[in-house]
Amino acid sequence: MSYEERSDTVESLQPIDPKQRIELLDVLRGFALLGILFNNILYFSGYTFRPFDELRTSPTFQIDETLYNVLDFVITAKFYTLFSILFAVGFYLQLSRHTADATDFLKTYRRRLFILLLIGVLHSLFWFGDILLMYSLIGFILLSFRDMKREKVLRYALFFILLPTLIDLAALPFVQASGAVRPVLAHTTYPDMTPETVMNMFKDGGVSDLFALNIHILVWKWLAFIPSGRLVTMFGIFVLGYYLGSINFFEERVKSKTLLLLGLVAGFSTTFLAMTLGGNPYQFPPTLSNTLYKSLLVVGQIGICSFYVVSIARLLQTTSGRKVLGYLGPVGRMALTNYISQSLMCVFIFYNFGLNLIGSIGLVYAVCIAVSVLVFQVIVSNLWLNYFEYGPLEWVWRSLTYRKKIRIK
Repeated sequence: MSYEERSDTVESLQPIDPKQRIELLDVLRGFALLGILFNNILYFSGYTFRPFDELRTSPTFQIDETLYNVLDFVITAKFYTLFSILFAVGFYLQLSRHTADATDFLKTYRRRLFILLLIGVLHSLFWFGDILLMYSLIGFILLSFRDMKREKVLRYALFFILLPTLIDLAALPFVQASGAVRPVLAHTTYPDMTPETVMNMFKDGGVSDLFALNIHILVWKWLAFIPSGRLVTMFGIFVLGYYLGSINFFEERVKSKTLLLLGLVAGFSTTFLAMTLGGNPYQFPPTLSNTLYKSLLVVGQIGICSFYVVSIARLLQTTSGRKVLGYLGPVGRMALTNYISQSLMCVFIFYNFGLNLIGSIGLVYAVCIAVSVLVFQVIVSNLWLNYFEYGPLEWVWRSLTYRKKIRIK
């Protein structure tokens, strides 16, 4: 390839024109961000770390616990699943637009992922719940599926989603669960720290203490990927998203009434069964009961996620639905900016170098704060995109990816 030909190829690698974006995908990204904040507020507010003995003294304890169970049922893992699928769909769509210059596109996309990885590392330093680091790492692996036939991609997706269950079942004859049952002292606990210690560090620790605690929780989060199998399952969901992109699911098949009903029935029934059965996704060694519990949760999260996707796609076909859901489109177009700004606002609101509300309010009030943050982001996102083509962090990300200053207006 001559220098002139290569220059033309590199010039053709441009971020997508906002006018060419698929509205449904942006709305779904915005919707996913709403659910992610409702999930994260459990941790930002400290509710999930507070000892049960302390929670029971709260006047809103009963309604808080009911709300916690509702959020666990309809939100936990479902919105990360949706965000993961959309991430993979986005990769497929970008790849499909650059089949003629795939080699140069892949170099650019690897650079894009590397920049996202750096953002994820920085984000992880002050928020242990970061997902960008994991997404970027999985994205690098996902590149190896780009030339694979669709049917094979689907088989791999199902294999990785089922793999943790298969591993647990294979291990059952060779391991024996301990008969000791550790008392449950809080919704989230760690083997080397009591809930009281965690909350005291959040409330009274200095900046260095909070940094150390964040890294401590981050390490345990990644260690928990081993018994839970979450990282493998999430990779399977990414591959599933790539497959859905390759069959034009979000353009042609997303409004399926059959899928709507299947997601509703299968998703909610398996989630209900899992919560009724009870279990611990991080338990090791495995037991048959806990393996069933984890498997039901995975089916439930994919089923409910499917129900949400099809419901939104069908609502977008109605006049009133399009009018209301249309406000989520700009939120989704600024997904990176909104995701990071959610963390920054909540860290300021709850941590002790800000308003220090952590552990001092019930979950009902924490959810009200989350709603306020989301309303603020909807308003700002819609106003911002009236004047600019990209969100501020999206603009920085694109400019670094393409090694030039991208036009923002």
